[in-house]
Amino acid sequence: MWFAIKRLSLGVFLIALTSSVLLVADWHRRKPDVGRIPQVAVLIYASQPVLLEGAQGMIEGLAAGGFIDGQSITLKQYNAEGDLATVNTIARQVTDGHFDLVLTMSTPAMQAVANANKAGKVTHVFGVVADPFSAGVGINREDPLDHPKHLVGIGTLLPVANSFRLAREFFPGLKSVGVVWNPGESNSRVFTEQARKTAHELGIELLEATADNSSAVVEAANSVISRGAQAIWVGGDNTVLLALHSIIATAKKARIPVFTITPGDPRRGTLFDQGANFYEVGKQTGELAAQILRGADPATVPVRNVVPEKLVINKLALSGLADPWYLPEEVLAHADVVVDEAGVREKVVAATAQPRARTQQVAASLAKKWRINLVEFNNVLDVEEAEHGVLTGLRESGLSEGRDYEVKIRNAQGDMGTVNSLIDAAVGDGADLLVTLSTPTLQAALQRARAVPIVFTYVANGVIAGAGRSDEDHLPNVTGVYLGGGYEELLAIVRESFPFVRAMGTLFVPSEVNSVFHKDQLAEAARKVGIEVVAVAASTSAEVPDAALSLCSRQIDALCQIPGNLTASSFPSIAQAARRARLPIFAFQSSQARTGAAVVLARDYADGGREAGLMAARVMRGESPARIPFQPVSRTKLIVNQEAARGAGLTLPPALIKRAEEVIGQ
Repeated sequence: MWFAIKRLSLGVFLIALTSSVLLVADWHRRKPDVGRIPQVAVLIYASQPVLLEGAQGMIEGLAAGGFIDGQSITLKQYNAEGDLATVNTIARQVTDGHFDLVLTMSTPAMQAVANANKAGKVTHVFGVVADPFSAGVGINREDPLDHPKHLVGIGTLLPVANSFRLAREFFPGLKSVGVVWNPGESNSRVFTEQARKTAHELGIELLEATADNSSAVVEAANSVISRGAQAIWVGGDNTVLLALHSIIATAKKARIPVFTITPGDPRRGTLFDQGANFYEVGKQTGELAAQILRGADPATVPVRNVVPEKLVINKLALSGLADPWYLPEEVLAHADVVVDEAGVREKVVAATAQPRARTQQVAASLAKKWRINLVEFNNVLDVEEAEHGVLTGLRESGLSEGRDYEVKIRNAQGDMGTVNSLIDAAVGDGADLLVTLSTPTLQAALQRARAVPIVFTYVANGVIAGAGRSDEDHLPNVTGVYLGGGYEELLAIVRESFPFVRAMGTLFVPSEVNSVFHKDQLAEAARKVGIEVVAVAASTSAEVPDAALSLCSRQIDALCQIPGNLTASSFPSIAQAARRARLPIFAFQSSQARTGAAVVLARDYADGGREAGLMAARVMRGESPARIPFQPVSRTKLIVNQEAARGAGLTLPPALIKRAEEVIGQ
């Protein structure tokens, strides 16, 4: 080495040395090696419409900048499904130096990655964040260029004051508004502080209740209603948005409206949503990321606030309200989306109008019309909810039935022998995409449709069904949504309702891997709280009545019926045996609340189907299923049947009935 240096002139040596120092100093800002495809991670905090819209826009913003998954970048997507521990674990994983760029959606996701990435191993671009300046990640409100050199993005401080003024315009007599919020979210604190200020200026009393997790949201909503709230306002709070459907249902019972600053599904039941076009926010975030991938220095880019406003009004939500709310025609004329008896009407604007970029992008027809086959095992209410969710997700994605796709629904009517025939028929008819609803239909598709993209839902666990080794490492033609049971949550309800329970019984089907999985999960969760689970097997519908009678003759205090295809279709036989033995039933499938279960804590099958529909649209737009991780659905729905409880000699606690989204036999 010293011999080589001696052969250099002093000037040449200094130039070489200086270049090397500059190269090392600029290491974190260099583009990936020539010929190497950049590795990009996208982290979404939860499966909320606003975040999913933002993520969709982000991906299309990258594509508009020349970075397409599988061609010019390798894109890997992560979803924490609203779990803080999970988002922190993912944040550590994506900042270990294997990715060139990480994009985050939401304040919690931004904070988690920023905290894990303090050393700046990876460039971080954020979007769909309410107020990045108050998030504690080193961004200076007074100087938008004063931020960590590896961190930049777009803030979206939503129009809180506008939403309250609009509510007063819709109901001039409005005197009190309730709000549920999570003090642990910095974005939620910002919105709530703005709401306090605006409410004070308008002479409106703001009734507040806090919830530090989604399961506490309904109780908090009932609290503000009991104190006289004439409406409920929902800010940009991730915890509360995960339970928005429950808030809407609770408010509907009280005959008051819900309004938000986060436009989502126009038909979800809010009276109006005065907020931002999150697709456009995501698109601009993706375009910023593309600039950085092309070599722009993030340290020289200011953090901006971008709020392309969007107003959604649902005229149908006026029905049944206690107070005289009305919708002025001049406001309706300016709304971006209006829902009425005719359906969803979206304003048509000039092609140059920036806020309508989402409509132009999403409405563009696909290169072909896709033939989608929904394959179902049986025909129960839960499957119908999941099926409706799939079709809703496809519509929400912006694709148009008849133009972009056609749907054929095949149902085996509970006959296992028919399942293989349905898959073969779908493949033989040239299906471009299979959406399977149940574990048996997924397993048949895995064996008989290996060349066809598959999206699953209404499944306990995709891994135990044989679709992969983990949520990220799975078969290349498969992705989907799974719905494990809320075992710990339901057992807590059992203890609340029946404090002295010692043993509970359940039927399971040995040939259904999902049924065995549920049995083992329930037994483990019950063991931790000192409850024994007695399980009896049944292999056919003809065996269920005798198996149920045998189970009820054991030394058990109640039934806790796990989910399953056979037990779902044969549940009336189980309920009949329990009635004879005067044993209450606790269950996990919503349909069973109407056929004999006293308490049901069900996963939201409609929401799971909707997420699968959105996934299917991503596949139809060109994403590889191999790059879309399996997603869990954690949202639950509490239903109580007081008549069934009374028939079993069980008195349900008033607090439990108050928390329920649906009460039967009241």
